[in-house]
Amino acid sequence: MRILRGKWRGRSIPFVGAPQTRPLSERAREGLFNSLETRTTLSGKTVIDLFAGSGAVGLEFLSRGAAFCTFVEKDPHLITYLKRLAETWELTKCVQIIQNDVIAFLQTPPKPADFIYIGAPYRYWQRKTVLSLIRTRGWLNPGGYCILEHPLYESYTDWEGFVHSARYLSGCLSFFTW
Repeated sequence: MRILRGKWRGRSIPFVGAPQTRPLSERAREGLFNSLETRTTLSGKTVIDLFAGSGAVGLEFLSRGAAFCTFVEKDPHLITYLKRLAETWELTKCVQIIQNDVIAFLQTPPKPADFIYIGAPYRYWQRKTVLSLIRTRGWLNPGGYCILEHPLYESYTDWEGFVHSARYLSGCLSFFTW
């Protein structure tokens, strides 16, 4: 796994994996960022990477000019990995790493971001709850984008704020703005 574009283009992400993680493929990540960059700028923006796992999506945002990324992950081993990575890449001033359940995190006082990426495991059954909490509690800045990764068999086209979706191999990315 590597960074695709920006200041760290080609830099390897030293992720050994974990049984419950499924990092977004490079092809899907490229599609995600092509879609965003045709609609808006990433420069100087803030990001929340929910279910952060490897951190690849948040790191790609930072490489492409985002100013700050909050990584939210429940697994203590992945939190240790993300903290080491932040230190190694000298990112401690532009990242926040939070160990918490995503639903519990979204119920804390909101600190709105310009982009929110939701990379929940495919077996995760509370994606709609996560989307609802982001919208109703004000986690997304006006004009910002929320991106939901989900299985092909789920559809969010009828959800408020739906912009478009993009299919890739075994999954789909749906984009929202509120």
